[in-house]
Amino acid sequence: MGIREDLAKKWETPYFQQRLKSIAFNEVGLRGVKNTNIEFHYPITAIAGTNGIGKTTILQLIACLYHNSDKSYKPYRFSNSREAKPYYTFTDFFIHFKGEDKSEGSEISYEFYNSKKKRQKTHTLKKASRWSSYDRRPERTTDFYGVSRVLPANEFNMFKNTFASMQSPLTTESLSSKSTEMVRNILNKPLESVDVNSSEKIINFKLNSINLNNGLSYSNFNMGAGEEVIISLISRLSELPDYSIALIEELELGLHPKAQKTLIEKLFEIVYVKKLQLIFTTHSPFLFDAMPKEGRILLRKPKDTLEVIYEPSSSLAFSELTGDTVKELTVYVEDKVAKAILETLLSSSIRKRISIVEVGSKENVVRMVGAHYRNNLLGNVVAIADGDLTDKELTNWYNKYVLKEGERFDEVFPINAPKMFSKFPGDNAPEKFILEKLKSSEEYVRSIDDSDEFCSFIANEIALDDHHNLFRVIAIEIGVGEELAKVRVVDGLVRFFGGEFEGILEFVGGRATRWINSRF
Repeated sequence: MGIREDLAKKWETPYFQQRLKSIAFNEVGLRGVKNTNIEFHYPITAIAGTNGIGKTTILQLIACLYHNSDKSYKPYRFSNSREAKPYYTFTDFFIHFKGEDKSEGSEISYEFYNSKKKRQKTHTLKKASRWSSYDRRPERTTDFYGVSRVLPANEFNMFKNTFASMQSPLTTESLSSKSTEMVRNILNKPLESVDVNSSEKIINFKLNSINLNNGLSYSNFNMGAGEEVIISLISRLSELPDYSIALIEELELGLHPKAQKTLIEKLFEIVYVKKLQLIFTTHSPFLFDAMPKEGRILLRKPKDTLEVIYEPSSSLAFSELTGDTVKELTVYVEDKVAKAILETLLSSSIRKRISIVEVGSKENVVRMVGAHYRNNLLGNVVAIADGDLTDKELTNWYNKYVLKEGERFDEVFPINAPKMFSKFPGDNAPEKFILEKLKSSEEYVRSIDDSDEFCSFIANEIALDDHHNLFRVIAIEIGVGEELAKVRVVDGLVRFFGGEFEGILEFVGGRATRWINSRF
C-alpha cells in the first residue's frame, strides 16, 4: 500500500485526531462565497478554480476557524508586529475599504473532529458589526502561507538592515537532516546543510542560507524565488506541532513543474508523519494530477451559484481553467478508459465535432449534464456513464443536479433522460467488462500479444484486487508500456466486440448530427 492509500484509510480514524470535516456559508457569505458547503474527504486537499471564484477567501476563512492559546507560537505572517497573536483573526485577511460590503449577517458553520471532545462538533461564527469570541473556537495550531512568501528578501530594507549588518546578533539553527534531505531532493543540488537565521529585531521572518558540499554558501538575498519557497515550506511544515492545519495559497508559485512534482511528494511524507491537514489552492495541472481523487475539489460558477465538484478529473478541472470552447457536442464520461473506448469507437468525422471530457465519477457525469441543462450557453451535452450506474442513482442525482426550478420530475425525466444519458455495456466498470471479454475470447487475447504464455496468463492467472490496475498488469506481462497496452486492449475490444457498442454509437453520433442548431 502506498502513502496515498494509507492516508485515505487513516483519515476517518483517531490517527488524525484533529480534522476539519466541512465548512458552510449562509446566504450572506463572504466576498461572494455564499450558500455553499465544502467537505474535506482527505488529509491533503487541492482546490482548483478560476481567478476570483473564492479559493483564497475559503483558505483565509479556514485560517480563522481555530484558536491557539500558546503565546510562544508565531503563525506565518509577512509582518514585523510584536503584538501579533498566536492565531489568525479576521482582520488579518478581511479588510474593508470605505463603501465596501462588510458582510454583516454572515454565518459560517463548520464541522470538525477534536480529540479533546472525542466527537465531531459543529460551530457557527456570526458577524454583527465585527467578528469576536476567538477564545471559544476549537484549539488547533494553524499556519497560512499566502503569496507574500515568494517576495524576495532584498526588496525589504528592514531585512537588509538587520541581516546584512555585521553588528546585528543572530541566532542560527540548522534544518534537521530529514528536512535537509527533502530540500536537497527537490532542488537537486549538493546541499551540505541549510541554516535558519533569526534576529530579535524581526519577529516573523527568518533568513535561510544554503551550504553546498563545495563550500559555497548563499542566503535568501541571493536565492531564486523557488529555492526560498521550498526551504520556507519544508522548514515550517516540518516544525509544526502534530495535528496542525496548514493552508497554502497557489502552491506552485515560483516552482517549475519538476519541482512541483517533487515537492508534493515530500508534502505527503510530512503530512503522514505529522498527522497534518493540508489544504492548498492551485492552477497547476501537475499538482492536481499528483493528488488522489479524494483530495481534489473544483469550484465552478456557471451562473451566480458557486458549485463544488468533488473528485473531478484533471481534464475537467483544467478545461474549466483554460476556457476551452465547446464543440457541437460535449460528451462527459467517467475516466480515461471510457474516453479511450469512445474515441476508438467513433469515426474521425464525429470525433472532430465533439469534445470528450472525463470527469472522475458517475455523480460528476450527472452533475455536468445539469450544468449545461441549466445554462444553454455551455452548449449541447450528453453523458455516458459506466455500466454500474443504477436507475436509483440516476433519478436521485437528476433531482439534485439537473431538475430546474418549477419543473416536475415525473413530467420531464422520462423525456430528457434518454436524450441526456447512456451507459457503456455491462453492469460494471469498463475494465471489468474488458476482462470478461478477454477471458471469453482467445482471438481477442492474441490480438494483444500472440503468445501461449499470455493466453495462459489471461485464462488462468490474472487476478485483480483493483480493476484500475488492469492495463498495468497486462503491460508488465507483455513487456510494453502501460499506455501501449491500453491502446492494444481497447483496439481489440472494439474490433471483436464492437457490436455491443452500437447503442453508444447511435447515441453520440445521432446527437452530434441532430443538435447542431438545437437545444434540449
